[in-house]
Amino acid sequence: MLFLRACDKSDIPNAAQMLCRVYAEAPWKENWSLERAEKRVSSYLSGSHMKGYALIIETKIIGYLFGRVITLAECESFYVDEIFVHPHYQRKGCGTMAIAALQDELKKSCIAKIELHTISEDASFYEKNGFTLSSYVSLEKVLLH
Repeated sequence: MLFLRACDKSDIPNAAQMLCRVYAEAPWKENWSLERAEKRVSSYLSGSHMKGYALIIETKIIGYLFGRVITLAECESFYVDEIFVHPHYQRKGCGTMAIAALQDELKKSCIAKIELHTISEDASFYEKNGFTLSSYVSLEKVLLH
């Protein structure tokens, strides 16, 4: 059984190391420096609406989930900025358990929905967990090469 524990600043080093490890693997194959990963995780834990959770099985942290509460016209929403699971625990149902635990946690705060964006390779995982494509389109503009 997987459970969530709220993160604090003491989680930054471990979360950053795990982020580097996870994103070095396919499909991302990104080369994160520990310094940049710590900066990213730190940003997820700063601000009154930001939330971070360690994903724990028994006593072992197997991943992290970071996001923020967003006020919408008719409800509160939780936007998942980042979720990652250690490679040894991927494809074993841990991500599905994390989403289920997050839903339970958010319902306690009357948060009505979860939003996120992901790479196309991961879309089927979220669809299997009840997510649907929204009408929003993700756009980007590169400023520096």
